Amino acid sequence: MTAETGWERVRRLRNHEQVLAQIQDKILDGELRIGAKLPSERELVEILGVSRTSVREALRALEAMGVIDAQAGSGRDSGSVVSGRSSEALGNLLRLHVALAEISLGELIEIRVQLEGPAAAGAAQHSTADDIARLRELNEGMRARSLPSDQFNELDAEFHVSIAKTSGNALAATLMQALRAAVKSEMVAAFTLLDDWRAVADQLVDEHEGIIAAIEARDRVRAARLVEEHIRRFYEEHVARGDRAAAPGTGAG
Repeated sequence: MTAETGWERVRRLRNHEQVLAQIQDKILDGELRIGAKLPSERELVEILGVSRTSVREALRALEAMGVIDAQAGSGRDSGSVVSGRSSEALGNLLRLHVALAEISLGELIEIRVQLEGPAAAGAAQHSTADDIARLRELNEGMRARSLPSDQFNELDAEFHVSIAKTSGNALAATLMQALRAAVKSEMVAAFTLLDDWRAVADQLVDEHEGIIAAIEARDRVRAARLVEEHIRRFYEEHVARGDRAAAPGTGAG
């Protein structure tokens, strides 16, 4: 912006960026929803008046962002389809941000508490019998003695994301999914370094039972408190105490 005029110079976008912007606008305007099929590369070239290279660059960028899935081949089943994988891409982006911005372990704990406490309260208000059954099914799956630690963490993540989904707040569920995806490898690594990971896992599962009971009883305050204590207890007892090096994002619960 120049001091003399108060105007900003117009930024020249490359062709593929203009293609990208048009597709994004149609998604934001509601013209394209999950499952909608985009015009073929050839059609986009003709419609937008750009090269095939520009179209392909834009589509590759959108696929990397988890916005579309490219269908290989030719004919009616070929082309790109709007997908629902954006939370996966958001998780990868969040993980990079945590590393580059040097987000502290304490900050990560606090944001989980701020997100999951209200989500548990919402779940206590909105849960159905099917929701409770799903939470119990996941928790029982975590009790299996033959379950390896990485699969335990998969179920644990799904348990917490399911609570967020049950809360009725779609954004909370998306953010929870992205957050858990962002720290997935660190969570798995954390459990492999525990002296007795199964004992810790059993404690977490027992705490889950209390959370489920509070949600089923419609006790919003207790559900939120138990989730907050559950998250903080794991970090304080098994990460922050200094038994091992803990990088930002490490932990489970």
